[in-house]
Parts: sequence; C-alpha cells; structure tokens
Amino acid sequence: MMTTDLPRKVAWYRDTLGLRASDDVYAGTPDNLIGSFNRLDRGERYVDHHVFFCIQGKKTGLNHLAYELQDIDDVMIGHNHLNDKGYAHVWGVGRHELGSHIYDYWQDPWGCVHEHWTDTDTLNADALPGLHPTDALNGPWGEPIPPSFVEHASV
Repeated sequence: MMTTDLPRKVAWYRDTLGLRASDDVYAGTPDNLIGSFNRLDRGERYVDHHVFFCIQGKKTGLNHLAYELQDIDDVMIGHNHLNDKGYAHVWGVGRHELGSHIYDYWQDPWGCVHEHWTDTDTLNADALPGLHPTDALNGPWGEPIPPSFVEHASV
C-alpha cells in the first residue's frame, strides 16, 4: 500500500491486526521512515518475512499485489509467458535484500502491479525488526528499483 501518512497507517495495521515489524526503511535519517515490511505474529512459529508492505508517497492507493510461486522455475516461466503476451514489465527478475526473495513485477491492462515471488526469509517472534537506508530496497542482484515503481499507486 502507498500512503501519505506512513506512521499512522502502519500503526493501524500493527495495533488492529497484530502485525509485527520485520524491517523499516528510511531516507536520509533513521527518523524519516519511508517504508515498512510487516509479518504475522505467530509466536515461535516461523512465518514469511512480510505479508504487508507500506510505502510513504504523494497519494494513497495500492502499490502492488504479490503472489507466491513454487520456485525460480515458476518465476521464469511466468516471466517468459507474460513477456510473450506483451504485458508491461515493471521490475525484475531480481532478489530483494529485505526478505531475500526472488521477484518479478508486471502491470496488468488496468494499471495494477503484480509481483510474482519465491524463496523468502522466514521469521518468528524472536526476530528483532531491522532499520535500513533506502539502498536496502535494491538487492544483491537484479536491476535497481525503478522510480516509476516507487511512485506507483492505483486506486
């Protein structure tokens, strides 16, 4: 989700739905949060790095939806299929630093962005949240994050 008030939006999801912070991202100084990755709270049980990502922006709306795939082969088969069908490619294939998952982002004909991903980190209640500069939004391999993705929100 994109929001114009990140602290308030993230607080609502944590307080109301019980999500836990996995990693927060800042621009410039650590008090200037611009992104927040949040996971389910299942105590000692390991869960995906995040089920909810929220980013600070100029508008409010959906940044993207994400779908877990079986493995890297499924990511690449889907990539080739969508490319062959002429869909708009947004970002990827790459590996996120935060969450460590392999990703590929596409835009549907109505302007919504969809992420296909596999192989994420899992965390439990013992994992402390991380605080990272914006460089962490890129990964160890793959293209740098495109500005069009960071600014994207569909209503």
